[in-house]
Amino acid sequence: MTSTSDPTTARPATRRPGPGRHRLLALAGTAGLLLGAAACGSDGGTGTAGAGRLSYDQARSTAGDLAKSGSGPCPFGLDLAAALKAAGVDRPVSAGGKDRRVTEADLEEEIPAQPWPSGATPPPSMPTMPATPARAWVTCHYTVGATPVRIDLIAVADHGPAVGLMLPHIQRFGNLGVDQLTDFAEHQPTTGRTAVTPGAGLVGVARPAVRGRGDLALTLTQDTQDAPAESALTGEPLRRATERLAAQLRG
Repeated sequence: MTSTSDPTTARPATRRPGPGRHRLLALAGTAGLLLGAAACGSDGGTGTAGAGRLSYDQARSTAGDLAKSGSGPCPFGLDLAAALKAAGVDRPVSAGGKDRRVTEADLEEEIPAQPWPSGATPPPSMPTMPATPARAWVTCHYTVGATPVRIDLIAVADHGPAVGLMLPHIQRFGNLGVDQLTDFAEHQPTTGRTAVTPGAGLVGVARPAVRGRGDLALTLTQDTQDAPAESALTGEPLRRATERLAAQLRG
């Protein structure tokens, strides 16, 4: 995983790939890794992110309002243009994009522990599929230059699993192989830290502090399925921008 000490079958690209259990299992050969990583955080990453100014309940309430209204401005004080400027990325920024609303949101309720589906080969330490806590997901879409860019925030009711529940999303947008995903899951950022994914550094991942119960994870990535990539928003510049975004969070 790349980081420095400067002071987590997908839906179409216009929708965010949700953290549901069936999508975790869709990553062949890594179900045990993903569900295990969802149960607890690991050490890794650098920098500071957030100050516990956003609670799980606030994030869930806002996601519910956005889901009902269909869209709205990016919430929680997130300002991508300011974050990019602070990170030294000099590119024009506009909200939304072609065939993309500015925001999308989704709520998922707790899924209790249950038997593994037929055909699955669970790890010996997991006789059943672990329970998945209630969670809320908010996506903000932007265009940076000519490139679609997205901020994704997941808020989870329990402490620890936020980055783990985003691993399918991180793998997809980070273009990660199984070994790279395993490495990232094992060294995912702890609370208050930020990192970028291995390889080309295509996903910035922050673990902001949460106020009260729960867990938060925030990612910043390009969405370049049908658009040119923005070379200035990868690696260390992407990590710095992600860190700035996480520091903006407020309820």
